[in-house]
Amino acid sequence: MERQVTGSEGRARRRRVDLAVAVAGIALLAAACSGSSTAGADTFLGGTYTQSVAFAKCMHSHGVPQFPAPDAQGNFSNSQINSITQGNPQARNAFADCDSLLPNEGTGLSVTQLQDMQQQNLKNAVKAAHCMRAHGIEGFPDPDGSTQDSGVNWQPVQSAIQSGRVDTSTPSYEAAYDACSGKRVGGPIPPNFAPGFVPPSPGAGASPASG
Repeated sequence: MERQVTGSEGRARRRRVDLAVAVAGIALLAAACSGSSTAGADTFLGGTYTQSVAFAKCMHSHGVPQFPAPDAQGNFSNSQINSITQGNPQARNAFADCDSLLPNEGTGLSVTQLQDMQQQNLKNAVKAAHCMRAHGIEGFPDPDGSTQDSGVNWQPVQSAIQSGRVDTSTPSYEAAYDACSGKRVGGPIPPNFAPGFVPPSPGAGASPASG
């Protein structure tokens, strides 16, 4: 019998797969590869060859038969992964089930590279928050860098929206979001803070937003 996944486990798995897919999908791994003399910009760094083969087999068995095989060094094609995962919920779910087979839960990054990426994500998010305030949304708080895999915890923003300090339905908010979110390139402000977002009421069991 399949074990039921608890709410906290589900949220943790979603954070892991969101990070793994984001890293692959927007080619942050290209920068992560810059320190290697053998890895090119289109390389998704897997694990050892054995680990990467096990990961590919897991993806196949979870309904993603087109997932590519690794090369002899255990690496994958970043562009192939991107083409498979983009807009493919089944591939994202497979990542959630299989990412533990790779180092650092499928990010393809070393610990140092992962920390660098998290710090950059946080800097970008704080810069976006400053931009929102500069565009008239004075109650828009900075996110913080606690406990989130991506390095960004957007809970302060969610709390501001829930409390009414920030109203996402106004024309001024929409203009600020368009100017500061970077939505045309996928970030850094999460889409659940887009104009018109209706937050769950406090105490309704909403999980902290992460990006």
